[in-house]
Amino acid sequence: MKIDFSNLRAANIARQAEWPGNDKADLGFRALEVADEAGELMGALKKLARAQRGIAGNTLSLQDEADATGDTAIALDLLAIELGFNLGERTIYPSKPLPVIEVALMLDATVGDLSGQIADRLQELRGEESAYGTEQMICSCAARAIFWLMCLAQALGVDLETAITTKFNKTSEKYGMATRL
Repeated sequence: MKIDFSNLRAANIARQAEWPGNDKADLGFRALEVADEAGELMGALKKLARAQRGIAGNTLSLQDEADATGDTAIALDLLAIELGFNLGERTIYPSKPLPVIEVALMLDATVGDLSGQIADRLQELRGEESAYGTEQMICSCAARAIFWLMCLAQALGVDLETAITTKFNKTSEKYGMATRL
């Protein structure tokens, strides 16, 4: 499952140029965006598991999960743009499917680490002491997040590139943006 991150990057840059208020999206905002999308992904996964296991409560479909997966990948690329690196250059592709819940928890933990590192980096940018939020560490953690996202897509049987394209285009249409992937 190879993903053409260069197409995603070009489309993200083009759409962000059209997006009202994008000039106010900084490193902190992009980190919140990743955390939010990853949180929605975890919620969607819980509801999909609920449906698959026959547990009472709200349920979602695999397509809902694919949309949440696509959103998370798009947000990770937007963060990578803010940090000045290309996800495609740092991506390691998973070799075999792993258990869904374990992979989801690894993704969640990695996004948590990423948020902590960015919070630390923001402190440093304000002139406060920083413990571990170097840009190199942040970029490495973002690359691990995309790895775990790809593992999750693989475990679910979701074509991540299709999920990214579908969700990107749905969002562009929803907000009246001309850019499509």
